[in-house]
Amino acid sequence: MVDVSYCRDRANHIQQLADLTWQHNLEVSLGLLAQDCDETAEDLEIGASDIRHPELLPEGKRPR
Repeated sequence: MVDVSYCRDRANHIQQLADLTWQHNLEVSLGLLAQDCDETAEDLEIGASDIRHPELLPEGKRPR
C-alpha cells in the first residue's frame, strides 16, 4: 500500500512548482494536480475502499 506521506509529499512538491511558474494555465493545472494528490492522501488516511485518483499512485501500488 502507498504511504500517505508519499501522496502529501507529491502534493506539496507539485504545489511548489505551481507557485514558481509564471504561466497561468500551468499554475492552474499544477494546482489541480496537487489537489488531486492531496485528496488521494485523504482517501488513504481514512481507509477508503475507493481511491478518487488511483492513476496518481505508483504503478505497482494501484488497487485492482
